[in-house]
Amino acid sequence: MSVSVKQTSHMLLKSINQQKVLFLIYSEGPISRVELAEKTGLSRQTVTNIVNRLLEEKIIVVGELINLEAGSGRKRVGLHINSSHFYAIGLELAGKYIRGKVYNLRQKAIVSAERTINRYGSVDVLLRLLHEVIDELLTQVPDTSKVKGIGISIQGLVDSLHGIVLRTPGIGFHRLPLSQLLEDKYNIPVHIENDVNLLSVNENMNGCLKESTNNITIKFDYGTGGTIVHDKQIITGSNFVAGEFGHYKGFYGEDAYPCHCGRSGCLTTLASSSGLGVSIKCTLEEFAEGLKIGDPKFLALYEKIVDGISIAMANIITFINPDSLLMTGRVIQTISPEMFGEIKSRVMHQLPVTVNNVQMIHLCNKPDESKLAAGLVIKRAFEIPLDTLSL
Repeated sequence: MSVSVKQTSHMLLKSINQQKVLFLIYSEGPISRVELAEKTGLSRQTVTNIVNRLLEEKIIVVGELINLEAGSGRKRVGLHINSSHFYAIGLELAGKYIRGKVYNLRQKAIVSAERTINRYGSVDVLLRLLHEVIDELLTQVPDTSKVKGIGISIQGLVDSLHGIVLRTPGIGFHRLPLSQLLEDKYNIPVHIENDVNLLSVNENMNGCLKESTNNITIKFDYGTGGTIVHDKQIITGSNFVAGEFGHYKGFYGEDAYPCHCGRSGCLTTLASSSGLGVSIKCTLEEFAEGLKIGDPKFLALYEKIVDGISIAMANIITFINPDSLLMTGRVIQTISPEMFGEIKSRVMHQLPVTVNNVQMIHLCNKPDESKLAAGLVIKRAFEIPLDTLSL
C-alpha cells in the first residue's frame, strides 16, 4: 500500500471514529468519555483525543457531572452537543404553500418563513418561491456557515437517494432534480423525502409505531399517500410507488370521478382536500359545515367516502397483514370527529379473523413537517459512512 493510500485510509478512519463519537453524544448525551469508549469500542486515549478536538472546535460542550454507575458514588463529566453551533433548515413543500424554519441541533425552531400560492404554474415560479423562503431564513441565521443542510418534505413521489422529485400532483412537475438545483445555488447539502415516509419514520422511531415491526401509515390530506414498513424498513417498490394508496380504486359508477393519474375512482378523488375541490367543488370546511347542518347531499357523500375508505383499508390490511395501521391527515380531522371511529368499526367488521388483530391508530396531532425535514439534515450530519467495513 502506497503512503498516500495509507494516509487517505488513516484520515477516513479518523473521520469515521469522530462520527461514531459525535453520533453517541448527540443521541445519548450527556454522556461521559468512559461510556463513549465502552460503546464505540475505541480506546480511551482515542476518545479523549476526539473529545478534546470537538471541545476545541466548540462542536460539543461540557455539562453537569453524571453518575457513571448507579449507587457507585462516582461521577464523570457529561458531554453534549453545542446546539448553537450548527443549524438545519426544514422546508414543507405543498401544493398551496412553502413553509420553512431554522432549527438548532436540539430541533428547537429559531426563525420561520412562508409563501403561499394558488398554483405554481412553472418550475421558475416554484424555484423563485423556494429561494425567497430560503433567503429569508438565511438572513436571520447568526452565522450561515453553520447551516449544515436543507431538508425538504414533499407531497408526492420522490427519489430521495438522487434528490429528484418524480411526480407531485399538487405541484405539477415531473423528474425535477431539486436537490441539485438548490445545492448549485446555495452550496449547502439538500435532502428531500416524501412527507408520509418522514412521518412514518418518526412514528416508528419515537412515536405510536415504535413497538410495531410491520405497519402502514396513510395520510388523507391535500392528497392521499401512504408508507409500508416491513421489519422496520420502508418498502418503496421498483418505481417508488409502493404505498400510494391514494390510487386504490375505492369508488365506482357515478362516484368514479376522474383522477390526475389518468384513471378514475381513485381514493384521492374524494378522500383528499384537492380531490374534493376538483370532484365536488367544495372545501373540507364547507363539507364539515354541510354535515353539521344535515345537508342531505353532504350526508350522502360522507357515507360514500367512509364506505370507500373502509373497504380499501380492509383489503389493504388483508393483503399486507400489518401489526398496525396509522391514519392521519386534515381530511379526517376536519370533516368529522367521529369519522375515524366509523371507519375503524367498519374495517374491523369486514376483516377475516386471520388479520383482525391489527391495531388501528388515529394520529390527531402529527408533528411539524418542517421539523421532520430538518431531522433529515441532523440525521445526515451524524451519519456514519457505510464503507467502514472495508477498513
